[in-house]
Amino acid sequence: MEHGQDAAVRDEVALSMRLLRHLGSPDEPANLAFSPLSFHAVLPLLASGASGATRDQIVAFLGPAGADAHATLASKVASEVLAGRDGTVPEVRCAMGVWVDAALRLNPAFADAAASVFNAAARTIAFARAPSMAARPSSSPSLYFNGHWYSPFFPRLTKDGTFHVSPDHAVSVPFMTGSHLPTFMDIGCHPGFNVLRMPYSRGGDGQVFAMYIYLPDERDGLAGLVRQISSNPAALLHKTIVPKRPVTVGELKIPKFEVSLKVEASRLLRELGLDLPFSPAADPFSAMLLDSPQKVAVSSVLHQCFVNVNEKGTVAAAGTVASMMGCAMPDDHIVDFVVDHPFLFFIMEEDSGLVVFAGQVANPLLH
Repeated sequence: MEHGQDAAVRDEVALSMRLLRHLGSPDEPANLAFSPLSFHAVLPLLASGASGATRDQIVAFLGPAGADAHATLASKVASEVLAGRDGTVPEVRCAMGVWVDAALRLNPAFADAAASVFNAAARTIAFARAPSMAARPSSSPSLYFNGHWYSPFFPRLTKDGTFHVSPDHAVSVPFMTGSHLPTFMDIGCHPGFNVLRMPYSRGGDGQVFAMYIYLPDERDGLAGLVRQISSNPAALLHKTIVPKRPVTVGELKIPKFEVSLKVEASRLLRELGLDLPFSPAADPFSAMLLDSPQKVAVSSVLHQCFVNVNEKGTVAAAGTVASMMGCAMPDDHIVDFVVDHPFLFFIMEEDSGLVVFAGQVANPLLH
């Protein structure tokens, strides 16, 4: 990618950690899953229909790469990164759309830009006739990912074991314990945490996706790990966090898990400093509509996501609606990777470095 897009990717990675820090509670860690890329997809599209201070605030919220770089990245994501075909492995699908109430007039220039730049359909539709709904444009990116591990686990080797939800609370959960390549894995060891890279089978288009599991050394170290990664996400949330050379693995135990999240995220975005798109007093989307009889604004941002990880691979889906470096190890160094306490996970597209899905698991028994 060009330098501008590299900067936009760094902004998307940083946004991933900003969202993770605010969605999670350091006092009471809970399971959660979300798609940073889904959030990123909708914001440049909204920016293209916004004007004035609202557009400037959306662009500033996305990061210092700037409006053009983020629009170019969003276009590339829609047309290349997430343009997988149904029936392929990994199966990756992305759909973008903008809907405006039929009582309003959609700006043809915005509709053309949505289609040509963001690969998004823009059209009018008859919404519910409640007066409060008449002036609300809606934008929705939907992501779907179905990947098979490059080295799948053997279901017959899955065994129950102890998972420490906290230092004084443990539960019994099923752990995946073996794969076709059980002795060599991509693991990075760092002060305070270890990282396991689990690649998915590469599709015919050559795209490479992988899940990265970040495991703090301490059983109650999840909040500290989030702070540590947030201090330098460009380095600590990057494929170079794991050495290119696989290491010998001693004991390997990874819990099966399914986590989900459904959240009205407008409050989250407001707390992070993005408030003008939600204020009709600012007339924020004048570039989206023609001769609107009233000012319009985003009324809510509904984000839904789920991630399921098992012996075969991962299924993940998300939708957002707006209505370090590796470390070298000696050849004889044996590393255990036992995920028996709360951890973070990230699904990344490795050529670009984009974070497609992210989350944390505090208790694998809770869905």
